[in-house]
Amino acid sequence: ELMAVVGVRGARWLRAVTLLRAAGGRAAPLGARAASGLPKHLMPGPYPKTPEERAAAAKKYNMRVEDYEPYPDDGMGYGDYPKLPDRSHHERDPWYQWDYPSLRQNWGEPRPCR
Repeated sequence: ELMAVVGVRGARWLRAVTLLRAAGGRAAPLGARAASGLPKHLMPGPYPKTPEERAAAAKKYNMRVEDYEPYPDDGMGYGDYPKLPDRSHHERDPWYQWDYPSLRQNWGEPRPCR
């Protein structure tokens, strides 16, 4: 019975992919997600080339335009993710009222990726 359910779900997924490709789309079917587990709107976008793109990327990561600096576009795939200070979370103020005190981090705050 379990194999029948798995087979039906697999057939539905395959049909959805086939229909999307036939329509000229490259998107994954509903229910699919990125390999990292992050939704698409949280994935890094393309490297910002214009001041407007830079401002939009700064807003996306809850930063001021003056403070926003992306990683260099060296082909490593960081995209528009901000280059954050290379500091440990343990160096941050322990007496501040953090949203996550054990991590010394606030909600929505970007995390270093290196």
